[in-house]
Parts: sequence; structure tokens; C-alpha cells
Amino acid sequence: MAGTGEVWPHVLRRFPDIGAITALDISHRMHTEAVERLHRQYAEKISHLEANALETDLPEHFADMVVSTFGLKTFNPEQQSILAGQVARILKPGGCFALIEASDPTGWVLRPVYRMYLDKVLPQIERFFLNGAQDFSMIGTYTRNFGSSAHMAQALREAGLEVSLKRHFFGCATSVAGRKPD
Repeated sequence: MAGTGEVWPHVLRRFPDIGAITALDISHRMHTEAVERLHRQYAEKISHLEANALETDLPEHFADMVVSTFGLKTFNPEQQSILAGQVARILKPGGCFALIEASDPTGWVLRPVYRMYLDKVLPQIERFFLNGAQDFSMIGTYTRNFGSSAHMAQALREAGLEVSLKRHFFGCATSVAGRKPD
């Protein structure tokens, strides 16, 4: 779920005394390419753990913070519940989390335009200008199936975490953030 680590520089600037970032992702190649291409100056502070976020064996109370940017939409509700349990398990007491995801802004008057952008335009831009990459080919389907972060918020609450659910950009993105009680 670490993907290409778009958030890493922001975390490192916000928390300059942070010991290290443990980037958990099922794809080691994605991590290696991200560090080489985007994060070379931070390489010594970022370690990669090749693992499935739903099955990680990170120790209990391992992390001060868990962050995910745009990794939730590929998980169904059952998998989101498993992930919520993992977040609760690996967070230290008092630790915090923030997860944001592209969402389907039901009820928004411009939703049809947004849906067309996700379903048709973004995949074509990627195909023609990003050397045929496939990162956005399924984003329309994923966001439609995902809906919003509401289920993830409930799953995190059920896992014992304090949770705040927010809508961003008219509901085009939703986030959950909070902390593990001390």
C-alpha cells in the first residue's frame, strides 16, 4: 500500500526527527523504482517491507503513525475490516493514522463530469502521455465500487480506534484519520 510514496517527503518534513519510514507494499519493484526516481535524497530513511497489508506480521505496537494515500479503493468491505484490525494492532497506544482515497461523489451535481473524467479521460491521458502505464486504467471502476471511506471509518471504530471521517473536494475524495487510545 506504500505505492510510490508521494506522501513520504511531506511526512519527513513535518516530522524531521522521525527515525524511519517503513514502506509496506506487496511490490518491491514499485518501491525500488519510487526511491530511485522520486526519493533518492530520503533513501536512508525509507525501508521497504514486501508484504500484503492484510497479512503483515509486523509486531504489535510497531508504528507511531500509519498513512495511506489512495490505497483503500482496491479493497472490498471485508478486506477493509481486516486492514482496520491490522492498523489497530500495529499502532502504538497514542499512535495516529490518516488514510485518504478517491471516492464517488454521489449527490454532487458535477458527478457525471467527474465520472467521465475517471472512466474515460484519465485512462487515455495515461495511455498517451505516460508510456502506456496502467495505474489509472481501473480507477473509474475502483472508485465506483469503493464509494467512500465510510465503511473503513466504521471498521476502524469497531477495531477500537478513535476515527474522524471527512469529505474533500465535494466528495471526490474521503479520508479517515484518528488515533489509538492510550
